[in-house]
Amino acid sequence: METEESIEVEKHAEKEISDYELERGKPMPSFIPAITQAKILVALARYEDFTIGSEITLDLKPKATPDIVVFKKRRINFQRDEKRVSETPLTVIEILSGTQGMENFDERLQRYFAAGVKSVWLVQPFIKIIALFLLDQEPQVFTRGELRDPATNVAVNLDEIFKS
Repeated sequence: METEESIEVEKHAEKEISDYELERGKPMPSFIPAITQAKILVALARYEDFTIGSEITLDLKPKATPDIVVFKKRRINFQRDEKRVSETPLTVIEILSGTQGMENFDERLQRYFAAGVKSVWLVQPFIKIIALFLLDQEPQVFTRGELRDPATNVAVNLDEIFKS
Protein backbone atom coordinates (compact mmCIF):
# COMPACT_ATOMS: atom_id res chain seq x y z
CA MET A 1 0.00 0.00 0.00
CA GLU A 2 1.32 3.42 -0.95
CA THR A 3 1.75 6.04 1.70
CA GLU A 4 1.38 9.76 1.16
CA GLU A 5 5.14 10.03 1.48
CA SER A 6 5.83 7.46 -1.27
CA ILE A 7 3.35 9.20 -3.59
CA GLU A 8 5.14 12.53 -3.01
CA VAL A 9 8.52 10.92 -3.73
CA GLU A 10 7.15 9.51 -7.02
CA LYS A 11 5.70 12.90 -8.02
CA HIS A 12 9.03 14.58 -7.23
CA ALA A 13 10.95 11.97 -9.25
CA GLU A 14 8.67 12.54 -12.25
CA LYS A 15 9.43 16.28 -12.14
CA GLU A 16 13.21 15.85 -11.99
CA ILE A 17 14.98 16.82 -15.19
CA SER A 18 17.23 14.15 -16.69
CA ASP A 19 20.75 14.78 -17.98
CA TYR A 20 19.36 14.29 -21.50
CA GLU A 21 16.84 17.10 -20.98
CA LEU A 22 19.43 19.41 -19.42
CA GLU A 23 21.95 18.85 -22.22
CA ARG A 24 19.48 19.26 -25.06
CA GLY A 25 17.01 21.72 -23.57
CA LYS A 26 14.03 19.54 -24.47
CA PRO A 27 12.16 16.57 -23.01
CA MET A 28 13.28 12.99 -23.52
CA PRO A 29 11.56 11.48 -26.55
CA SER A 30 8.74 9.08 -25.93
CA PHE A 31 7.78 6.08 -28.08
CA ILE A 32 5.81 7.78 -30.89
CA PRO A 33 8.33 10.61 -31.54
CA ALA A 34 11.22 8.12 -31.38
CA ILE A 35 9.58 5.79 -33.92
CA THR A 36 8.75 8.78 -36.13
CA GLN A 37 12.38 9.91 -35.94
CA ALA A 38 13.57 6.43 -36.95
CA LYS A 39 11.17 6.33 -39.92
CA ILE A 40 12.35 9.74 -41.15
CA LEU A 41 16.00 8.68 -40.79
CA VAL A 42 15.32 5.52 -42.84
CA ALA A 43 13.54 7.59 -45.52
CA LEU A 44 16.46 10.04 -45.71
CA ALA A 45 19.18 7.34 -45.71
CA ARG A 46 18.79 6.77 -49.46
CA TYR A 47 20.16 10.25 -50.23
CA GLU A 48 23.90 9.73 -50.73
CA ASP A 49 24.61 13.41 -51.47
CA PHE A 50 23.95 14.29 -47.84
CA THR A 51 25.16 13.30 -44.40
CA ILE A 52 22.17 12.66 -42.15
CA GLY A 53 22.47 12.65 -38.37
CA SER A 54 20.37 12.59 -35.25
CA GLU A 55 20.79 14.34 -31.91
CA ILE A 56 23.85 16.31 -33.06
CA THR A 57 24.61 19.37 -30.96
CA LEU A 58 25.14 22.45 -33.12
CA ASP A 59 27.54 25.16 -32.02
CA LEU A 60 24.96 27.94 -31.98
CA LYS A 61 24.33 30.59 -29.35
CA PRO A 62 22.67 29.10 -27.36
CA LYS A 63 23.55 25.60 -28.46
CA ALA A 64 20.87 23.51 -30.13
CA THR A 65 20.37 19.76 -30.53
CA PRO A 66 17.78 19.11 -33.24
CA ASP A 67 16.27 15.65 -33.61
CA ILE A 68 17.60 15.24 -37.18
CA VAL A 69 20.03 17.28 -39.27
CA VAL A 70 20.84 17.13 -42.98
CA PHE A 71 24.35 18.29 -43.93
CA LYS A 72 26.07 18.54 -47.28
CA LYS A 73 28.00 15.31 -47.80
CA ARG A 74 30.78 15.23 -45.18
CA ARG A 75 33.80 13.03 -44.87
CA ILE A 76 33.53 11.29 -41.52
CA ASN A 77 36.70 10.81 -39.47
CA PHE A 78 35.91 8.07 -36.98
CA GLN A 79 39.09 8.83 -35.00
CA ARG A 80 38.03 12.41 -34.23
CA ASP A 81 34.65 13.05 -32.68
CA GLU A 82 33.04 16.47 -32.38
CA LYS A 83 31.15 17.43 -29.21
CA ARG A 84 29.56 20.39 -30.99
CA VAL A 85 29.40 20.73 -34.74
CA SER A 86 30.19 24.18 -36.12
CA GLU A 87 29.12 23.40 -39.71
CA THR A 88 25.60 24.64 -40.40
CA PRO A 89 23.21 21.94 -41.62
CA LEU A 90 21.08 22.51 -44.70
CA THR A 91 17.97 21.22 -42.93
CA VAL A 92 16.94 20.86 -39.29
CA ILE A 93 14.10 18.54 -38.31
CA GLU A 94 12.38 18.97 -34.94
CA ILE A 95 9.92 16.31 -33.73
CA LEU A 96 7.52 17.33 -31.00
CA SER A 97 6.90 14.92 -28.16
CA GLY A 98 3.67 14.74 -26.18
CA THR A 99 5.14 16.89 -23.40
CA GLN A 100 6.84 19.40 -25.67
CA GLY A 101 4.86 22.41 -26.76
CA MET A 102 5.45 25.08 -29.35
CA GLU A 103 6.88 27.55 -26.85
CA ASN A 104 10.03 29.24 -28.15
CA PHE A 105 9.76 27.51 -31.54
CA ASP A 106 9.70 30.88 -33.31
CA GLU A 107 12.96 31.82 -31.55
CA ARG A 108 14.61 28.52 -32.52
CA LEU A 109 13.36 28.94 -36.09
CA GLN A 110 14.87 32.42 -36.37
CA ARG A 111 18.11 31.23 -34.78
CA TYR A 112 18.39 28.38 -37.31
CA PHE A 113 17.76 30.70 -40.26
CA ALA A 114 20.22 33.30 -38.90
CA ALA A 115 22.87 30.55 -38.74
CA GLY A 116 22.29 29.69 -42.42
CA VAL A 117 19.94 26.70 -42.19
CA LYS A 118 17.94 26.55 -45.45
CA SER A 119 14.86 24.66 -44.22
CA VAL A 120 13.27 23.55 -40.96
CA TRP A 121 10.72 20.77 -40.57
CA LEU A 122 8.42 20.70 -37.58
CA VAL A 123 7.01 17.20 -37.18
CA GLN A 124 3.91 16.69 -35.04
CA PRO A 125 3.44 12.91 -35.00
CA PHE A 126 0.33 12.89 -32.79
CA ILE A 127 -1.65 14.74 -35.45
CA LYS A 128 0.40 13.32 -38.35
CA ILE A 129 1.62 16.55 -39.92
CA ILE A 130 4.91 18.04 -41.00
CA ALA A 131 5.27 21.79 -41.44
CA LEU A 132 8.06 22.91 -43.77
CA PHE A 133 9.58 26.32 -43.05
CA LEU A 134 11.73 28.23 -45.54
CA LEU A 135 13.21 31.67 -44.90
CA ASP A 136 10.78 34.53 -45.58
CA GLN A 137 8.02 32.21 -46.81
CA GLU A 138 4.77 31.01 -45.35
CA PRO A 139 5.08 27.50 -43.91
CA GLN A 140 3.79 24.61 -45.99
CA VAL A 141 1.81 22.00 -44.07
CA PHE A 142 1.77 18.39 -45.23
CA THR A 143 -0.68 15.77 -43.95
CA ARG A 144 -0.26 13.01 -46.55
CA GLY A 145 1.55 12.20 -49.75
CA GLU A 146 5.02 13.51 -50.52
CA LEU A 147 6.88 16.34 -48.85
CA ARG A 148 9.63 17.57 -51.17
CA ASP A 149 11.98 20.09 -49.58
CA PRO A 150 13.06 22.67 -52.20
CA ALA A 151 16.22 23.50 -50.19
CA THR A 152 17.65 20.01 -50.75
CA ASN A 153 15.20 18.30 -53.12
CA VAL A 154 14.87 15.60 -50.44
CA ALA A 155 11.45 13.93 -50.36
CA VAL A 156 9.65 11.79 -47.80
CA ASN A 157 6.29 10.08 -48.06
CA LEU A 158 4.11 11.00 -45.07
CA ASP A 159 1.91 7.95 -45.64
CA GLU A 160 5.00 5.81 -44.93
CA ILE A 161 6.27 7.97 -42.06
CA PHE A 162 2.93 7.86 -40.23
CA LYS A 163 2.00 4.30 -41.19
CA SER A 164 0.75 2.27 -38.21
